Amino acid sequence: MGSFTAATSNLLLLAVVIFSLVHLSTGSSRKLSALVEPQPNLLTYHNGQVLRGDIPVSILWYGQFTPTQKSIISDFLLSLTSTTQSSPNPSVSQWWNTIEQLYLSKAGKSGGPTTAHVVLASQVSDEGCSLGKSLTMGQISELAAKAQPKKGGVGLVFTAQDVAVDGFCMSRCGLHGSDPRTGSAYVWVGNSATQCPGQCAWPFHQPTYGPQTPPLTAPNGDVGVDGMVINLASMLAGAVTNPFGDGFFQGPKEAPLEAATACASVYGKGAYPGYAGDLQVDPTTGGSYNANGAHGRKYLLPALFDPSTSTCSTLGTCSFLLIFLVGFVDFCYGSRKLSSLYQPPPTLLAYHKGALLQGEIPISILWYGKFTPAQKSIISDFILSLSSPSSTPITPSVSKWWSNVDNLVQKAGKNKTHITLAHQASDEHCSIGKLLKRTQLLELARRTGSAKAGVALVLTAADVAVEGFCMNSCGSHGAVGSDGAASAAYVWVGNSMAQCPGQCAWPFHQPVYGPQSLPLVAPNGDVGADGMVINLAGLLAGAITNPFGSGYFVGDALAPVEVAAVCAGVYGKGAYPGYAGELPVDSATGGSYNVEGVNGRKFLVPAMFDPLTSTCSPVV
Repeated sequence: MGSFTAATSNLLLLAVVIFSLVHLSTGSSRKLSALVEPQPNLLTYHNGQVLRGDIPVSILWYGQFTPTQKSIISDFLLSLTSTTQSSPNPSVSQWWNTIEQLYLSKAGKSGGPTTAHVVLASQVSDEGCSLGKSLTMGQISELAAKAQPKKGGVGLVFTAQDVAVDGFCMSRCGLHGSDPRTGSAYVWVGNSATQCPGQCAWPFHQPTYGPQTPPLTAPNGDVGVDGMVINLASMLAGAVTNPFGDGFFQGPKEAPLEAATACASVYGKGAYPGYAGDLQVDPTTGGSYNANGAHGRKYLLPALFDPSTSTCSTLGTCSFLLIFLVGFVDFCYGSRKLSSLYQPPPTLLAYHKGALLQGEIPISILWYGKFTPAQKSIISDFILSLSSPSSTPITPSVSKWWSNVDNLVQKAGKNKTHITLAHQASDEHCSIGKLLKRTQLLELARRTGSAKAGVALVLTAADVAVEGFCMNSCGSHGAVGSDGAASAAYVWVGNSMAQCPGQCAWPFHQPVYGPQSLPLVAPNGDVGADGMVINLAGLLAGAITNPFGSGYFVGDALAPVEVAAVCAGVYGKGAYPGYAGELPVDSATGGSYNVEGVNGRKFLVPAMFDPLTSTCSPVV
């Protein structure tokens, strides 16, 4: 009898397992069929021409450049094909060799050259700016022709800091193109020092957007020109591997991601938004760099995408140098070199032993300006979803996403959160105006009458301008208190629809910067409000886990990178710059989302950083 019972139990268990597997398999296939499908392979070869062999480079200096500035850039070009013995490791030539190994060696028919030997052919100057100081894209190609690049070569056009170029600082820091008549490519890069160094010379200048980390010291003492080298390196990599639009790239041909642009803002191991990665520091100048060049120069170069591993490969890490073997032992085990590395904060998202919000957390809302009932419903439903389990087993729920916050709170010895919607008030007529200072946000937060250990939520309408909005933030959070003691948190988020949807409502709007991928459909049909949910989600996570500046964060306490900000732009598996990741699509509306909430709502929320694995963990 006992034997029969055991056998029956085993059979029942086996039946449950088989049923679960069948259910999982059918459920998975149904879910996967609804995913936004990315391109099948990152940076595939499209069977076109690449540049290799001897590549003559001709330069046109447009505007005023000092001899020192010209020397910095010329030395970089000379460094590309220097022997590894001429510069200490890691070197500029090692970085360039990676392009040869990962891309050029895999292009076209076998038997041809697999190396690219850059030769500095000629240089001309147009200090008087013969075409003026406000250039169109058509004039850039005209200037490239004046450099007289040879067939199979590259014409370089460098514009000085007082020369404006169509799209410069708005959607690009440089570009590359080609001239089919001459069989040559061209690259343009501008000096951003006086126009947009926070966009085109980061990390050597305070960033315009994102986490406000302190800038690094430029290795050659010139923020504008050291920034130009970064962009020149990226554009040259693209010009060599995809000169005529049919080489190596990912995404649409008109706005491709290429060898270096696929790894934007990654310069060293451990990079994340606002942090360039582990970099070496020159003990004499304090300049941060990752590559040595000719004549003792030091440069900062972007990571390159490795199609074989689908990762960004950076100079200065042992795994990267394994490719080259040369100097491997000296670099990996040389304590002197390792001790000179720029050290990041010791642990990502460390807990700094301060207060967190925990237990019952009432949220009070002030709607500042005009919001439609539908917009209010979208945001209110999101808040109600945070502590409400989802009824569907297919897509992760908002509450499942929020459990990442609870994990951090409980890890600090605090109580699991329970978010409630306390009360709401409206100020449709904007009693203190439609142009607000940051200090006025705190004034508005106090009007909500938020409870102790609660959150005051200030939401500003599409026609309300806030200091710093669209310039360096899409929202913010801080502390509310009386008599100098903080007792509650506040969060502000603005509706960017009429001001900067390409910055604060991406991926539901064409981005202002970076790869120009097509926007996704907003899951609730409102680009502005759905974008607000993305920013609200990240800021609420920060407000709970770092309400008073001493909770979970990495970096400077005055400009902290928090649990969701670490993973900016990551929403689904396989995300990369310009691509939000694999996301489910609502079959009825076409809206892209990654979590479900109350009342049948669907939302897009950012990935959160997992301190245990040091990775960004999207919910799908």
